[in-house]
Amino acid sequence: MPPYLPKRNDIIFLDFEPVKGKEIGKIRPALVLSSEEYNKKTGLVIICPISTSIRGGATEVLVNNLEKPSVVAASLIQTLSWQERKSNFAVIAEPDVMDEVLARLIPLIGAAHLFD
Repeated sequence: MPPYLPKRNDIIFLDFEPVKGKEIGKIRPALVLSSEEYNKKTGLVIICPISTSIRGGATEVLVNNLEKPSVVAASLIQTLSWQERKSNFAVIAEPDVMDEVLARLIPLIGAAHLFD
């Protein structure tokens, strides 16, 4: 059976170790931002990690369909190898989570002027 291929809007578990500095670590859920086609072609996945440490920051998006209340940390976007990081499917993100994450990413990367 072929390995699980992450799809956009999936919440997956990934091993974020090793880390450096203030990077988020350990095995944890993450929201997949990249397309299935990109993930398959490159072996990489663009994600935002998910944490149970809810601080109320402007770049956090609440996720309610995991075991514990959690937030997508939109400011911690990363590109990782989904195979090397042992990705496993958890759930599909709730409606509107992806849009909320993207709405926080756009100003973060200085692209808000493109949507004025």
